[in-house]
Amino acid sequence: MSREEALATLEEGRARVDALVAVMPDEDFERPRTIGGGDWSARDLVCHLAHWEELAQAAADDWRAGKEPAIEAVFRNQTVDDINAENDARSRDLSAEQVRERAARAHAAITGTIALMSDEEWSQKAPYEAERRRTLGILLASILGAPKQGFGHAFAHIPDLEAYAASLTH
Repeated sequence: MSREEALATLEEGRARVDALVAVMPDEDFERPRTIGGGDWSARDLVCHLAHWEELAQAAADDWRAGKEPAIEAVFRNQTVDDINAENDARSRDLSAEQVRERAARAHAAITGTIALMSDEEWSQKAPYEAERRRTLGILLASILGAPKQGFGHAFAHIPDLEAYAASLTH
């Protein structure tokens, strides 16, 4: 996937999530056990998406500094569920406004980084021994992706968010 395609996918996913949560009063945004089979609130989902964008930004920063991104060690030693649980605990006390600000900052940071990257940097080989994520674009696609859709993380969660948003209008 090209940088432009990656950015378009990230922007479309973010726009769809934003449109769904923008009209939610804080009470509905924060209502527990409403998303993902009852595990999360809409607020938790937005924190989740922001966290993975933060992880992608940190990975891009590490890569550009010529070192193995910390997320690679995390992937070797923890499950995605572990990573998500840590973020849930870290985000628990954030207000709705803080969550929205965090998400906006994280999204602006990673999309800004990708937009300013050259195609050569995007396709650069890993500055460390890598088996699966051999270029920066592939690494970011895996961090920000969903099954069978690089950079499509938001799209994996949009159906649950849409269902919850629709339940609020009835």
